Amino acid sequence: MKKFALLLLVLITGITLMSCQNDDEQPDIVTTMFTHYDLAKHIAGNKMTVEMLIPLGADIHSFEASSKDMVDIENAKLFLFTSLDIDTWIKDPTAIGGKETIVLDMSKSYTPEEDEHDNVNYISKLSSTLLEDEHDDEHDDENELHYWVDPTNVLQMIDYIYEHMIEIDPENEAYYLSNANQYKSEIERVHHEIDELLGHEPYIDSEIYFAGHNAMGAFAERYNMHIESLFSEFKPDDDLTSSEIISFSNLVKNSNVEYLFIEALIEPRAANAIKENLMINDNYELTLLELHTYHNVNQEDWEAEVTYKDLLIRNFENIKMALGVTETND
Repeated sequence: MKKFALLLLVLITGITLMSCQNDDEQPDIVTTMFTHYDLAKHIAGNKMTVEMLIPLGADIHSFEASSKDMVDIENAKLFLFTSLDIDTWIKDPTAIGGKETIVLDMSKSYTPEEDEHDNVNYISKLSSTLLEDEHDDEHDDENELHYWVDPTNVLQMIDYIYEHMIEIDPENEAYYLSNANQYKSEIERVHHEIDELLGHEPYIDSEIYFAGHNAMGAFAERYNMHIESLFSEFKPDDDLTSSEIISFSNLVKNSNVEYLFIEALIEPRAANAIKENLMINDNYELTLLELHTYHNVNQEDWEAEVTYKDLLIRNFENIKMALGVTETND
């Protein structure tokens, strides 16, 4: 009996130690945001581990890496960061990571593709007092800052990650290539569905209203849409003035839209204020829909293993709802 108890104790201790070792296991690939995490995870499959630094539900604009994060980066084989403009805590990319760490600035991973449709420069109704060249510069800067919202950029990002992944593990090149091509084909299929609908009449040059900051400009430009955003830059709802709420409310009402889009992961104070203002003053009913910017996910989506492709489809379904697209007229 004592021998059995001793054996049981040894087994339990061994299992506990193994568990602790797994918890402390260093990831092979570290990323700063969800889109890059999702792409790397799809390519790596079960050959390498991938970690996302930003906490679930957090905003990438205000994230600062912890000392543990820096250790994980130093021990990683591959480190993917969003950009120096967003990851402002990275002062010198050449000084981050370990001797063997490949550091990738993902904002350098793509070349913008020309759209086959004619694009018309669109000046926001809220910023119509700006000089056109000033608006164009701001428009381009925002599109480059949030480059990952354009699926054609994401397709190139998959190639970029794959090319560096086989540097650190050439033995599994065929495996990674198969995974990369599979995920690219899935995203490309959704991209073509969106382009087919929004690139043709009656939906080309469609307009939607977004009670958030202008993070979806590259998406709008890719699919010939106009997204009227409440903010040109990231701005907490607490900074809103009553005049801004009234101005945007009037724009929504005068456009006779039924849906107002909101950002994911952020309490929609501005949208709720606009919705309440229109209902009280004009008996105007407005429905809120989410427009996801793909930079992070909440706990529910994480546990459900929601992917970039899933969020792209979710956005497309919400846009179709706002535009009144049905199975009979799409």
